[in-house]
Amino acid sequence: MKQAYLTLLAYPIILITIIFISNKLGLVDKPSSRRIHPKSIVNTSGVALYVFLFFIVLTNEFSYELESVVAIGLFVILIGFIDDRIDLTPGIKLFFKSIAVVYLIFNGFNLEDLGNYEFFQTINLGKFAFVFTFLAALLLMNAFNYIDGIDGLLFGTTITALLYFIFLTNDSSNYINLFLYLLYALLVNLFFNMLPTRSKFKCFSGNAGSLFLGFFISFSIIFLYKKHNIHPAFLIWSCWYSVYDFIYVTFIRIIKQKKFTKADKTHFHHQVLKYFNNNQIKSSIIINILNICIIGTGYCIAAYIGKIFSLFFFIILFFIFILTRKKLFQSTQNY
Repeated sequence: MKQAYLTLLAYPIILITIIFISNKLGLVDKPSSRRIHPKSIVNTSGVALYVFLFFIVLTNEFSYELESVVAIGLFVILIGFIDDRIDLTPGIKLFFKSIAVVYLIFNGFNLEDLGNYEFFQTINLGKFAFVFTFLAALLLMNAFNYIDGIDGLLFGTTITALLYFIFLTNDSSNYINLFLYLLYALLVNLFFNMLPTRSKFKCFSGNAGSLFLGFFISFSIIFLYKKHNIHPAFLIWSCWYSVYDFIYVTFIRIIKQKKFTKADKTHFHHQVLKYFNNNQIKSSIIINILNICIIGTGYCIAAYIGKIFSLFFFIILFFIFILTRKKLFQSTQNY
């Protein structure tokens, strides 16, 4: 018990140390036309989180599969950290992210099917298993990177996803402890992330943090389905918001003949932020509450109505999401 307390105490020390070093070395996110912060902010809290998680995995016994996700996640952290410094080309980033994803796919994380549903037999992926798993993992990694645009949103949605995973497992398996350690680190990061801009301790996750969290959540979903038989009809709701926003923004950029890899302010959180007169705290709270409500609704449909209805609702809700965005866009044009 004493060791556990010392471990928990270690993370704020690690984070504060990395913030101090980052300030000294100029490892910051500078203001720009697409940024909403008025001054340079340290963007290495994702690195601190990974250092802590890696240390936890080295000194404790969890699930081998999730330990592998953390270990190979070093590739994701490094490419994200470098990208925060010199803006790597999409091709280079894709290459290094693919190394981590392909390694895990060939080491037990390949999705052969999408579960068994009422009125249907198991949806087998067959020859498309590798391609589907590869694309799904990359999509979710980039989707989490997309939602990292206002204070508290990335950490809030990831915290909710982890709590949902813990709720779904409903057992005392040792891997739950890894989720709890990550949950604790995210809460600490959330506190520092929500500090006023003038604070020297305010920090962002950076691309390293957002890509790694997307990477960890995506393979946690596969792990929970393959190793603990938690149906995808439940698991998909943990990432509905990030997936919807990614698909919508990417599609709009392609329609408008823009580079879909180039950052802009077309995300849902930017529209909400504008609606609330650039109040980041209020915008983040509203989206996080919406996220919790949708996850709860999706769970209830899967648990009490049927898994196939959960899947249908997931698709229908996407179109509702699109209509909501259009209404929100129209209303913000009057400001």
